[in-house]
Amino acid sequence: MKEYFIETYDLNKWYKEVMALNKITVKIDRGIVGLLGPNGAGKSTFLNIATAQLRQSSGEIYVEGSEVWNNPEILKRFGFCPEQEILFEWMTGRKFVRELAQISGLSREAANKAAVEAIKLVGLTEAMDRAIKGYSKGMRQRIKIAQAIVHDPEILFLDEPLQSTDPLVRRELVQLIQKLGRDFGKNILISSHILHEVERITNKILLIYSGRAIAQGSISEIRELMDKIPFTIRIKTPDRKRLATILLDYDFVLNVAPDIENFEYINIRTNNSNAFYKLIQELAVESKVKILEMATLDAGLEAIFDYLTKRK
Repeated sequence: MKEYFIETYDLNKWYKEVMALNKITVKIDRGIVGLLGPNGAGKSTFLNIATAQLRQSSGEIYVEGSEVWNNPEILKRFGFCPEQEILFEWMTGRKFVRELAQISGLSREAANKAAVEAIKLVGLTEAMDRAIKGYSKGMRQRIKIAQAIVHDPEILFLDEPLQSTDPLVRRELVQLIQKLGRDFGKNILISSHILHEVERITNKILLIYSGRAIAQGSISEIRELMDKIPFTIRIKTPDRKRLATILLDYDFVLNVAPDIENFEYINIRTNNSNAFYKLIQELAVESKVKILEMATLDAGLEAIFDYLTKRK
């Protein structure tokens, strides 16, 4: 029988009358998996239950085939990077990671060695003896990941690790997370509310919305869902009337209207992005329609959530 990274069956969590998780039943394969959803979707609650920081109200959850609540043996195999920045500001990075390594069961000598190695892996060696209060946002995210990996866990749970970082730091963190999965063989569940961030790390995702699992699969499968969603494309063109007249002859073009903020643009509503983009290319080349700018206004993660929840 196949053993999954994570399995849940009718997993529920409520706070008084608020339902945080609603009958989530999923089987998640090993590797790096993205847990995607808008803020408030239930991602952190899911991670907190998976790491036994919260107990589910009902239902079952297994990580690597084991129940997690009141199970110290499986918890020893976990590393957790929280979304919150509750750090001991007066500590140096080295002391912070070393203390948490000792809490995980390492001796002081082993903890110090492991802390230095973990800090080196996340690229903070030069700053490890500085107080955390002087760390930038990116450095804080790195030190949080260092404490999560210092005891060499097999399983990592990362809650919004890329949040509020600049593009350079984000790229480096993406490379680090990929390395932990690829070179160190760790199973990783990483939460985010931004599709393209997770897409850079892994092809496997689970979408949750309003406490429910609404889709699971590869990025390509989710992209296929996006292609079915009616969405708006904004085009800047001096040939507005001509382009509008041509587009309205096609069934996959639902509506064409002037942009209310700038009449140099028109907004086109379509339910087939592939056909639309192919048509625009043909019109630009064969019909000499001038396309100065083109942007998609609403074909993002929120559109997927809206489409999937209405479909169910």
